[in-house]
Amino acid sequence: MALFSSESKDTLKRLGNKEFSTAEERDALLARLETLEELRARDVAWMLFRPDRAYRDAAAKLLQRMRDPETVIAFVAEAKGKPEAAFRAAAPILFSPPLPGIDAELVRLLAPPAKETKETIETQEVVRKLLLEAPPARALEPILWQLAMTGRDEERVAFLTKLGAQQLDEKTIPRWQRLVQDADPAVRDKALEVLAARAPMSSIQLFVRHLPDASYTVQQLLASALGRAAAEQPAQILEMLLPLVASGDAATRTAVLNVLLQMKDTHEVVMRYIRFTKTLAGFARDRAIESLRVFGPQIIEPAIELLSDPDEELRAAAIAVVSTFDDPRLVPATITLLKDPDWWIRIAAAETLGRVRDPRAVDALIAALADPDVKWAAVEALGHIADPRSLPPLGRMLGDPQPNVRIEVMQALQHFNHPQVVQALKQVATNDADRTVRMRALDILDEIERRDHRGEDVAAVRHQALVVRSVQGEPKLHTYLISTRNSGASDFHLSVGQPPIIRMAADLLRAQGEAFTPQQTEEMLREILTEPQWAVLVRDQQLDFCYFIAQAGRYRGNIFLDHRGYNGVFRVIPEKPPTIADLGLPAHLAEIADYHQGLVLICGPSGSGKSTTLAAFVNLFNETRHDHVLTMEDPVEFVHPFKNCLINQREVGTHTRSFARALRAALREDPDVIVIGEMRDNESVALALTAAETGHIVLATLNSTSAPKAIDRLISSFPVDEQPQIRASLSESLKYVIAQRLLPAKEGRKQVACFEVLKGTSNVANMIRDEKTFQIHSAMQIGRSQGMQTFDEALKDLLRRNQITPESAYMAAQKKEDFEAFVPAEFLKTT
Repeated sequence: MALFSSESKDTLKRLGNKEFSTAEERDALLARLETLEELRARDVAWMLFRPDRAYRDAAAKLLQRMRDPETVIAFVAEAKGKPEAAFRAAAPILFSPPLPGIDAELVRLLAPPAKETKETIETQEVVRKLLLEAPPARALEPILWQLAMTGRDEERVAFLTKLGAQQLDEKTIPRWQRLVQDADPAVRDKALEVLAARAPMSSIQLFVRHLPDASYTVQQLLASALGRAAAEQPAQILEMLLPLVASGDAATRTAVLNVLLQMKDTHEVVMRYIRFTKTLAGFARDRAIESLRVFGPQIIEPAIELLSDPDEELRAAAIAVVSTFDDPRLVPATITLLKDPDWWIRIAAAETLGRVRDPRAVDALIAALADPDVKWAAVEALGHIADPRSLPPLGRMLGDPQPNVRIEVMQALQHFNHPQVVQALKQVATNDADRTVRMRALDILDEIERRDHRGEDVAAVRHQALVVRSVQGEPKLHTYLISTRNSGASDFHLSVGQPPIIRMAADLLRAQGEAFTPQQTEEMLREILTEPQWAVLVRDQQLDFCYFIAQAGRYRGNIFLDHRGYNGVFRVIPEKPPTIADLGLPAHLAEIADYHQGLVLICGPSGSGKSTTLAAFVNLFNETRHDHVLTMEDPVEFVHPFKNCLINQREVGTHTRSFARALRAALREDPDVIVIGEMRDNESVALALTAAETGHIVLATLNSTSAPKAIDRLISSFPVDEQPQIRASLSESLKYVIAQRLLPAKEGRKQVACFEVLKGTSNVANMIRDEKTFQIHSAMQIGRSQGMQTFDEALKDLLRRNQITPESAYMAAQKKEDFEAFVPAEFLKTT
């Protein structure tokens, strides 16, 4: 022992403390260790963890020479607390080549100790890490499986990865299959990954069953494995996969389709696929059919076969699949479907033929014009094909008694490049009894002129079209309403003791004539009201309603009783909804159509044009989105035609009892956009906020003179204890507040809208939530770059564009001193 306590101890000490100057001196010390016989594993194990490779190489030689049974114990003792990099560098040395009995020693160290201490816990943690570095060995498999099945959650996948690299056999495959049912998703994914890579044919049903809940990466592996299996068992794999084509998970559908696309017999796959879709519910069928289109033109031939199948549901599925393909091969079979017993199939066939634009379909589509269910689709299809043979039958339909049919025919005729079309449209524009039809004819003539540059004189036709004619025997009030529209006025007043009065811009103008007596006004109003409307008027002594004259359009009416008798006010509603450009709204507000959630408020005093602005935004959605728009109005004013959106317009009092009742129902009617004509009570406000927070864009009007006051009015209308919740909800959902008022235009008897814009930025949201709405006006002044503007800024902009007079701007301004420089001194003296 004297030798060890001197030379060995000294050498180890110098190496441990790096008491050498050069690499040569270090190597000499290491070489001296190799000559010492009395060294044990515990004396040199520390060298395995040094960053200097020379130390590790020397320790490896010494340990191999020693064959010390305590090598593992010494290694574990030294490994405790060492950095991960040092451990990973040392571990391979222990196993190359492995010392005799190392596997058994590792298993022994992992056995449950008699008493658990800090030392035993640390020891077992090091051993588990060592097992992950150990080379494959049958002797270690039992302990690896034990740790993989019952070990700590954060380590199980690591041990499974270790086991997955080893050979699978009849005994281990069932273990992997059981792990597919494990509660831990990561463990399930690892088991599926190993089975897909190492034993795919043994686990096909498992792969199909767990495809929807696997991670994306594992889904790709399973799809690849199923694709290989499908080459050997195509019928069985197809049968198992088809139920997944309607999955709500897009990744699952994609994985299934990737497998199906690998199958050789695409014809049979598509046939079976389409047959399967008939078993699905409506929304699932639509999803499955949409997914099928990844097969592209390969689906045409099998789908054509199914178009003549005796099963009605199969024919419907087949036409739904091919309806978006423009393939001439579809035409003969699709023409046959124009006589199908199912009305939906007939309509889908007509739409498909119009999309293909094949002249072979013209005669069959002309015959389909006699089918009341299909004629709309047939007209549109003939318009797309634009074959001259269809001009005579379409021309005859311009005499159809239904205005909507005549409008549909005109929209089809605009696709024809034929001189007779323009003449027919001019005739409709000047002679049709329905003003809406005449206006649509003018629009189409304008579109044709822009497209073809024919140089047609549409101005003269426009003058004739816009003049409304009275019809003999119609109610007497019609004469006054028609005259109001023809004169360009906005309102007609029927008042006891007054002659006819109209509003032209901001002015009321009295007509020459005798004053109406109480009996005359009551008779004229009674003549245009229905019995239920008259009953409401008698009961409530007032009535809001919308009145329609076929040749003169729509009017919003209000009838009320005063001390002299019954009076009425009728607002002229334009023939078509305005655009935001028509109204002079700031162009950036078109971004509202990009929102899919939130609240947009339109404010202003009564008669300021809020309903018109609301209609402009509905029209914007109708032109730019494909959504379900649900409106609640009192009454319905602008009737929005079909463009891109499905629009349902409900009238309060006629179709529902109240705004709040309609709003409650709206949340169950699958709307994307909810339009509220007026938020009149707390319940409708709360419901609107709820809708705005749950994935709907809500547009509503409110009587308020400015944007900040609109927010204050909303909040203050609730009890004090409810206001914090309303503030929080409003701060999160508010997108825009648009306040407006009407001013007299500089030229002509017109009015110009002036808009104040508040945007729901994070800064504004904080002010609402923190009860600092008094700061909102200042935020609007400095938020111009974010799309905000105050009324005064909007007034200055109208002045710069010469649309209003300085005097009008001064009178409407909030800070009048900012406008004194624009008006004459004489005006200031008299104001």
